[in-house]
This record gives sequence, structure tokens and C-alpha cells, in this order.
Amino acid sequence: MTADCSTTSLLGNRPQFYLNDFAQARDYMVDDQLRPSEITDPQLLKIMRTLPREECVPTAQQAIAYADVNVPIGQKRVLAQPLITARLVQASFSGSLKKTLIVGAGAGYTAAIFAHLGKNVTALESDPTLAEIGERFCQRHAPSVTWVVGNLKDGHPSNAPYDLIYFDGTVFDVPQFCDEQLSDKGAIVGMWATTHGMASGFQAYRENRSSTIFTKTFLFDGFLPPLQGLSPTSSFQF
Repeated sequence: MTADCSTTSLLGNRPQFYLNDFAQARDYMVDDQLRPSEITDPQLLKIMRTLPREECVPTAQQAIAYADVNVPIGQKRVLAQPLITARLVQASFSGSLKKTLIVGAGAGYTAAIFAHLGKNVTALESDPTLAEIGERFCQRHAPSVTWVVGNLKDGHPSNAPYDLIYFDGTVFDVPQFCDEQLSDKGAIVGMWATTHGMASGFQAYRENRSSTIFTKTFLFDGFLPPLQGLSPTSSFQF
């Protein structure tokens, strides 16, 4: 489903105040989309019931900020549909995964979620316009997030190593920087391009300490546009 679908089709039988009452829309998002789909962590549900997604999208798209779609935010990028974000974030849970790099951080929504989960977050964004929007959003709602503008394929070595490298979009391969910037027991999480333009959520871990061979697990199928600037050039082995 694309974000230009009619409001009626996206909202179903929900009352019209859904369009303007964003607090109520967040409740519907959690109760209708997340909880029935095995998003069970109470802290994550509370955060997503609170963070204002509508501040991360253009005014013209705010009516569908909480619908079950990827919402365009400009620069050929989207705010991922709530369920994809929730599934990937929940897949990232581990007591040891504290230091987090968000690659393609966009308008800051996912970075803010991780900050509220107690992570030390670096948000990397290649587009200065989106980075400015995301930094403003995080200044209001997650001021501990560190924002960096740079090429996604390079990561951000000055804050490495990271316990978690999270791709906020679809990748065709894992960039080589992960080998150098991921901690020995760290994890990589994101969406992996599959056939017919679709993607699968994935986790990847080193097979053993300091190994460059990673074990990848597919979690669920979905769609999220590819992150611009990340081409399939990895030398990783899976």
C-alpha cells in the first residue's frame, strides 16, 4: 500500500477525529497495529504511544502519520510504517546492545525510540535537510541523540565501536564499515532486499569473536525503500 491511498481506505471505520487528534491516533496505532502483531515489550509500546510521529512528516502527510504505510518525507525517503519500525526495534533488544548507530536516520523517529530505550545513539544521515528535521525533532523529544551528516557507506568511525548498527531502510548488502565499527558481540539489524522489490527484516551477528563471517537470520517480510548511497559492494560472508 502506498502513502497516497485515500484517507478513507487507510482509516477504515475509525472516526474522523483520528485525522486531527494525534494522541488518539497513537493509541489506535498501538492497539490496532502493534499489539495484535506480537509487539509485546511494554516499554516500546509506551514509547510509540507517546512519540509524535506527525512531527516527522510534511504537513500534507500528517493525516496518515499513524496509518499502516510508509509515509514519504521527501528526498526519496520515507518514515517507515509503524509495525516495521516496532518489529526491527524489538528485534534489536539485548541487555548488552547499548551503543547504537542509526544509518539513514531520516527525520529522527527511530533514533528517538532508541534513546528512550536507554541507548547511546548516534544518528547518521546523508541528506542535510532531513538531518536538520531529525535533529530538531530529537532536540524536542530525545536530546541525548548525537547527529552526524555524512556518507552512509562510511558509518561514523569516531564514535565506534557500536553494539548495534541499525539500518533505517532496506540494504542490498552490508557495507564494509560494519566490519570495522561493530563491536565483537554487536548486532546488525535492518531490512534486506529480496526478490520482486520486497524485503525481509534481518539480524546479523559475528559467528565468533572478531570474525568477519556473520550469521544472518530473517525475521519477517515487508517493504521499505532502499537507502540511497548504499550499493551492494560488501565483502561480508554469511
